[in-house]
Amino acid sequence: MIKLNRLKTKLREEKFFNPYIRTILNSVYRVTVRKEAEAVKEYCNSNSPKSLVAFALSQLYSLEHVRGLVERLKDDEKMHPMLFCPTKWVPGSKLKKVELFKFLSSRYGIIYNENLFAYPWLKSSSIKLFFELSLSSYGSELKCPKVLYTHGMAGLNFSKDLQHIKFVGRYNAIFLNGPLHKKALLVAQKKYGVELPRMYEIGYLRGDRLLERQEMFNKKDFLKDMGLPDLPTVIYAPTWGDFSSTVEWIDDVVAVCGDIGVNLLLRLHPIMLTGEAAWKTGGVDWSKRLVDIEKNHSHVTVAMSHDIDDIMLAADVMITDVSGLALEFMSIDKPVVFLPAPRYFKIYGSDRPEKWCKPDYEIQSKNDLKHELNKAVRGEINLFPADKLVYNRGKTLEVMLKTVEELMI
Repeated sequence: MIKLNRLKTKLREEKFFNPYIRTILNSVYRVTVRKEAEAVKEYCNSNSPKSLVAFALSQLYSLEHVRGLVERLKDDEKMHPMLFCPTKWVPGSKLKKVELFKFLSSRYGIIYNENLFAYPWLKSSSIKLFFELSLSSYGSELKCPKVLYTHGMAGLNFSKDLQHIKFVGRYNAIFLNGPLHKKALLVAQKKYGVELPRMYEIGYLRGDRLLERQEMFNKKDFLKDMGLPDLPTVIYAPTWGDFSSTVEWIDDVVAVCGDIGVNLLLRLHPIMLTGEAAWKTGGVDWSKRLVDIEKNHSHVTVAMSHDIDDIMLAADVMITDVSGLALEFMSIDKPVVFLPAPRYFKIYGSDRPEKWCKPDYEIQSKNDLKHELNKAVRGEINLFPADKLVYNRGKTLEVMLKTVEELMI
């Protein structure tokens, strides 16, 4: 069953990445949903003669990785941002889309067909530069430069699967977040023999935001609001899927944190809660399971609805397996305790950032976890150097703006 599900996923991916299918679908959409065209035209005219920089928001988390640039461009004299997302209604995804638009509206004031538009309208929008944070065929009809940035720091930073390197030729530039990102791309290039677009050493915009917020963040007040005492605090943030450590390790994580007297924030990957297939969730109803864990352990708080920046700033130590959050956490000089993820590396290989940043020693038991977590809480774990994780730390936005201007000339 797992192999069949993966085959189906593979077929969906091939269809998703096909630029010819995308062009046909876009044309049909523009003909059938012409009422949206006027709002697109009005937005473009109202921001003329500025150059429009388009950003793809295919997932909820996408905006967080470019939010600093989007906000800065709103006040720029020459450029202005324009946001795009998947078409509003797709068969079988109505509930998902309702949640997406509610979230964007309530948190950011982003409203569909006012300052957020469907991808088929990219062709009609006089875009001068297109920013994307994951591989797709959405920009197939654009003639302007296309930039691939990062929606995380793991894998290729736009995909777990190194074979997806074959699609990067459709972009004109790759904005690198750090040395491990560059190394991963070169490993994939060598393995699959493809040409890479020009790479720019930019930095990690979201990491800079965490650094800036860290200076004024009040951990004590945040914990108090969560009903937790002012104690060392650990976040457990594993990846999703049948290669996640969650099923095997969550009980030990809860027990160990209780034994050593620290707060524990549980932050599972959203797919673990929303996925339906067993290979995505491990076959567990995590919504119910998390409620039970929190109810029975006073030192545990389920932190699914809280701002991830706040959660990471409140935590002193992270426990994870191969989640990209680990690299973000280390980029702000905080220690990570890694649980094993053998299935993940069997599927995707070990030549990747998630492996390069891990210590050689691997936890094998509950006692190992307790030992390593105690060391991390006491500050006795050697930190992975931040300058080996990110470029231009604290100056990413400045470097990014300069490079964007160069690409648009």
